[in-house]
Amino acid sequence: MIGRARSRRAKTASPSRATTPPPTAPDSVAPFVVARLVPLEPGFYAFSLAADTGWRDPVVGLGLPAVQICALPYQEGGIEITDSFGRAESWLGGHRNLLFVTAPPGGGAALVTGYLARDPNSAPLALDIRRIGSQHAAAPEPLMPATRLSIGGPVGAGQSPHPVGLDIVAHIRGRGDVRFHDAGWIGRLGPGSWIEGFMVFPHSRSAATAIEYKGLAASGAETPWIDSGGLCGTRGQGVPLIGFAMRQKAVPGGALFDCEYAGYFGSGAIAGPVRNGAPCRSSVEGDPLEGLQLRIVPRPPRLAATTVAAAVRRE
Repeated sequence: MIGRARSRRAKTASPSRATTPPPTAPDSVAPFVVARLVPLEPGFYAFSLAADTGWRDPVVGLGLPAVQICALPYQEGGIEITDSFGRAESWLGGHRNLLFVTAPPGGGAALVTGYLARDPNSAPLALDIRRIGSQHAAAPEPLMPATRLSIGGPVGAGQSPHPVGLDIVAHIRGRGDVRFHDAGWIGRLGPGSWIEGFMVFPHSRSAATAIEYKGLAASGAETPWIDSGGLCGTRGQGVPLIGFAMRQKAVPGGALFDCEYAGYFGSGAIAGPVRNGAPCRSSVEGDPLEGLQLRIVPRPPRLAATTVAAAVRRE
């Protein structure tokens, strides 16, 4: 049953000024890019590169690793991102290692994008996120411990594998079927453009046979678990989805993929990211789904082997 899941209302906007990093040299190797959605409770936060995150001065172009922090697109009255001088800023890396993020009273979310070198000798990226206060605190608050967000390492140096490529067809109110190819958000085409149904087509054959998903409609109808390529929801009936979930099917030896997903809803609320079959829905009753994010990631070989070994022991 897709029950109610906790969510945070996020009314975010693009920063008033987004600086652009230096372009990479034409003959340099393209960086490995990883994005994470970070939900934020109302308050003030310090985002800083961890002390053990290495960085190399580039001969030309963009020094790596680097990280960009920005608000989610198409949202108003949202998070603000500044440097230590109060200027709008979005990049961390090199000699710039601290940004401040303000989440509004309704909460918000930051999109964190890490740019990692493919050089096996380069350092990984680690980001410390610390809540340093709230807008309405009557007295100074105790310093909260930092949460560390680790974004892998260079390709071939033990980071999480590449996500599986995805084609997703969403049936959107007033638009019909719309195809999204490896998109950051599926949907998000404007207020009232809710998603009535969707189909997921993984590029990997093994992932396509392994994953399944389900949905909950505003009518109260809950779909069964549906194989990849199948329609989850309806077409042309004017009934939005209000929740969904994705997971790998139960198979002998345990899961070989992790599924991570988040939802954007008509009220402006963002739920998730959640993982591996957990329900994703708004805390607002009947809140129509207007956008979703999906990631399917192969489990690292060591974790997959551990899962298989545990299954053998249980037998």
